[in-house]
Formats: sequence, C-alpha cells, structure tokens
Amino acid sequence: MHADDARLLTDAARGAASRPRLAPRELGLLLLAAVALQLIAWALVVYVLKLVVPLLWEAKAPDVAYYAKVAESIRRGSWPYVQFPFEYPPLTLVPLLIPPHSATFASYAHAFKIEMLVVFTLLSLVTTWAAARVWGTGGRPLAAAAALAATVLASGIIGLSRFDGTVAFVIALCMLCLLYRRWALAGLAVGLGFSLKLMPIVLLPLVLVLARRWRLVWWATLAAAAGAVLPFVPFVVRGPGRFWTSLVGQQSARGLQIESVIASPFLLRDVLQPGSVTVIMPRGGSLSIEAAGAQVVNSLAPLLVLALVTLAYLVIWKAREALRGDLEAVPVAMLALMLAAMCGNKVLSPQHLIWVMPVVALALVAKRRAYRVPAAFVFVAMILTQLEYPGMYMDVFHLQHTAILVIAARNLLLVAAFATALIVLWRGPREEAGLAAAHASPTA
Repeated sequence: MHADDARLLTDAARGAASRPRLAPRELGLLLLAAVALQLIAWALVVYVLKLVVPLLWEAKAPDVAYYAKVAESIRRGSWPYVQFPFEYPPLTLVPLLIPPHSATFASYAHAFKIEMLVVFTLLSLVTTWAAARVWGTGGRPLAAAAALAATVLASGIIGLSRFDGTVAFVIALCMLCLLYRRWALAGLAVGLGFSLKLMPIVLLPLVLVLARRWRLVWWATLAAAAGAVLPFVPFVVRGPGRFWTSLVGQQSARGLQIESVIASPFLLRDVLQPGSVTVIMPRGGSLSIEAAGAQVVNSLAPLLVLALVTLAYLVIWKAREALRGDLEAVPVAMLALMLAAMCGNKVLSPQHLIWVMPVVALALVAKRRAYRVPAAFVFVAMILTQLEYPGMYMDVFHLQHTAILVIAARNLLLVAAFATALIVLWRGPREEAGLAAAHASPTA
C-alpha cells in the first residue's frame, strides 16, 4: 500500500466534520469558474473541432430529428405510447418539449442544442458543488470542474445532440445528495433517473446501503418509488396495453448493438473470419449485428447485467463501512455500478458515456491514486468513442477492421475500468482496518 493512500484513508476515517469548508464567496467564485470552464470547453467543441477534425463533427443528428417529430406529434394532441410508439420513459418528454414550437427542423435543433448547453452548465455547477463537499478548500474542486470540462472535449459534439446530458445531471444530483447524506433526496433523484432513462435505478441499493438506518432506508425507498412510478401513471392509465407494447416491447425487440461490449467478440471474430457478421438496421435505428450465437447472447444480456450489478453490490457491501467514511469512494462506487449496467447491456450507444461524466470528473482528481485509475480508463474510452462516432461510423457499418479494433479497444477499457473499480473498492476495507489498528497502536 502506498504511503499516500495510508495517510488519506486515515484522514477520511476522522469524518467529514473536520474538513474545511469554502466560504460562500469562495464557493460562488468556484462555481463561476466551473461555468466558465464548461462554456470554454463547448466553445472549443463547437467552433474549433469542426475546423480541426471535421470527421468528428456530426453534421446531421438523427436523434434530434426524432425528438422534433415526437414534440410536434404531442403538440398536435397525440399521446405518446398510446397513439404513437415511443421507446423512452415519460420524463424524457420534458427535454424534448422545452424547445419552442417551430416550423423548421433547423430551428428546433438549434433550440435543443442551447437547451443542452444550459443542462451541461447546470451539471458543472452540481458536480463542482459535490467536489467542494468532498474536499472543502483547496484546488481539487476547481480541478474537478476542469476534469468535467475535459470530459466534454473527450466526448465531443454528441452531448448537444442527445438528451443524455439530463441523465448525467440527475446522476450528479444523486451524487451530491449522497455526499450530503440526504438519503430521501438521493432516492428521489434515482427514481427520477429511472423515469428519464431507466439505468439510474441500479444506484438505488447504494443509497440504501449508505443510509444504514431503517427509518432512513424506508424514506429513501418511498422517495425513489415516487420518482420512478408517478411519471408513468398518466400514460399507463390511458392505455396500459399500448404503453407496455410501446416502451417495453420496443426495448426488448432491439438487437445486439454493434457498439456494445458483448458484441465485440463477434466483431473480432469477423476480423479473422470475414463474413461471419452481418450488420442490420433494425426499427430502433441503432446498428445491430447478426451472427452465429449473437441471438443467444442478446437474450442473455439482461441476466448478464443482473450478474454484473450483483457482483458490484457484493463488493460494495463488503466495503460499506469504508464507503460511509470516505466521501472520495462514493463516485467510484457509482461508476462501478453504471459500468456494470453498460458493460452487460445489449445496447451501448456513444451518448451513454455522457452519463458517467460527473463521477468520472470527481474520481479523476481524487487524492487517493487508486481511485483515479478506473476514471482514467473511462476518460480514454470517451476519446475512442468520439473517434468511432461520428468519426468512423461508416467504417463501422462496413465492418472495416480499424473501426472494429477501435470499438474493441474502447470496450476493453470499459471492462478494465469496471474491474479496477471493484478491486479498489474491495481493497479499501482491508486497508482501512489495518490503518485503524496501526493508528491505535503505541508504535504507530
């Protein structure tokens, strides 16, 4: 164990109460700096990236066109799920409907990008505030704001062309509530995240583990249930059968996405045996593959997600005391859980990496070196993801070997990040126990 890690874990065991806190004026200046860094990052993406690396610029965003179509249908009085198919949870409709009514797609797309820029600005505020909670005074909260801006550069323009920034914002809110030990609010954030994109529900047991006391656990569970259930009610009541067919049916009917982690072995086999994989464009719009054994893997994907999330929670349960005493470890635990869901899923779109931006930003600047490693893996994976989409997407469609190797390398990094996060969390309790004993010893 590194000497710095020993000192840092000992400091964490003394509790959050001893941490210095920023004065209101200092916190305000820090948040202003975070906003400035975020805007600078997006200015570089929007105005520089298009000129320097044109292949990384998404000229036409098919998702935004779909959002505009959905928004126009609703404004004409149609109900999603019931009167037209809609594949996302109901809270997704909020960011889709915020852009004002427009007669042209171009004006809707422009307004949507401005909306997402506001969302990322809010994300920078919440993430930096969370960093200030973890480290108090010092340069690390500012470094976390800079790290978040760096993830914007690593991910590229896609963040302004998808609503997934709202998912990252909800996850950042959950992280902030966990760090402040506001368990009911953290549960509510998880529930709202489920109503927005389903995946954040994997964080709910983490909230309950950290809450510890039964009364707090029940309040967190009730808040999560409210956030997860109430947004669905108007649509389920209006047409339960059609709702189920639209949301659940479309999700379950999706094929094995070409960019998913579990599709990589088939793509690599195609490098050695050309023709063993066929690329298809299903109704959902994402490129999927057909290959011998792919359908079996596709069917087993939900079980794989469950297995990986269960594995992560076994480690988190083992490390629960360290997690309760070390605020730096909370973003790492959240990262491990989200990676479990992403690595086992049959769908892994480029924008999904936006979800982990806030936790990656905090982990990248952690005092404890081991916490930085999984975040660094994910950061490099973000860069490769931008290179793959939009940079090499047509090469992916044609199964060009270079594009396949880029996807495989990205997915290997995600698996390595997941495994490393689990190892770091698993080792934490053992190290902390040894430190506590040494601290109590007369010879320490």
